[in-house]
Amino acid sequence: MARQARTIIPGQAMHVMVLGNNRETIFLKDADRRIYLDWLREAAKQFSCSVHAFALMPNHVHLLITPQHADSLAKTMQSLGRRYVQYFNQQQHRSGTIWEGRYRSSLIDPDYFLRCQRYIELNPVRSGFESSPQESSWTSFGSHISGTAETWLVNHEHFWKLGNTPFERQMAWATFVKEGAPHWEDQQITEALLRSKPWVSDVYAQKLFKSNPEQAKIRHRGRPKKITSIISMA
Repeated sequence: MARQARTIIPGQAMHVMVLGNNRETIFLKDADRRIYLDWLREAAKQFSCSVHAFALMPNHVHLLITPQHADSLAKTMQSLGRRYVQYFNQQQHRSGTIWEGRYRSSLIDPDYFLRCQRYIELNPVRSGFESSPQESSWTSFGSHISGTAETWLVNHEHFWKLGNTPFERQMAWATFVKEGAPHWEDQQITEALLRSKPWVSDVYAQKLFKSNPEQAKIRHRGRPKKITSIISMA
C-alpha cells in the first residue's frame, strides 16, 4: 500500500508525534530527555524548523513545529530520530529501531494553533502522569509561563497576541491552559494526528484544497470555536 502523502505548507505549524515501538519506553532517565531536546534544537536549526511546544512522555513525543521549507520537517525528524536511536541502543546495549513506523503529523489551522499547543502541554495531565501542568518537567509549559526554561523555543504569532508584555502573555497562557479543553476538542486533535490529517476548519479546508476540500476533512460533531476569546483576555 502506498504511503499517505503528508499535507505540509512551509510556514504553517504541524503537530507531530513519534511513538515507541510496541509502545515501549523511549526515555529511561532525565538525561535521555535532555539529550533528545538538545538534538531536537540542533536539528531544527540545521533544517529550518521553528519548535513552539513539546511534551516528552515515557513512550512517545508530541511536538508543535513550523517548517520553513517543504522538506524541513522530514529532515529534522529523520536526523533527530536516527541520532537518538543510535544513542539509545548504545546506552541499552541493544540494536534495531525504537520507533513505531513513521512519525504522525497534522497540519494545524492558524486559528487552532493555541488549542493544539494547550493539548500538547496538558498531555501528561490527560494521561494521568501529573495532576497539573506545572508539575510537568518535560513539557514546554514551564517555558511559556516563565520564559526561561527552554529559551530556544520560538513563540508563535498567536502566542505573541496574548499580551503586550511577557507577563501578560504568561498569565493569559496559564489561565487558558488551566481552563482545559472540552473532550470533543481533544478527540478531534487526536484523531487528526493519528490519521495524519489536517486539523482545520471547513473554511480553511476550502482555502487549502480548492479542488477537493473533502480530502482535508474528518467528519466530527461540532467544530472548534475561534481563538479570539483568549486573545481578548490579554
